[in-house]
Amino acid sequence: MDNQNNDAVVARRRALAEALKNGQDVVVAPSGEVEFKEEAQADGQSAIQVPSGKLA
Repeated sequence: MDNQNNDAVVARRRALAEALKNGQDVVVAPSGEVEFKEEAQADGQSAIQVPSGKLA
């Protein structure tokens, strides 16, 4: 994996962690991927919502 892809992965993980800490909606897609609720809805996926206060 090159540095640019690695930086993108690190940035995404940080954004998801911050969203969880701040009580924003984060979901787990059927594929097992953790993503923002808006992304799952835009992709037409159903997803499980991560309860507030829980870190994945």
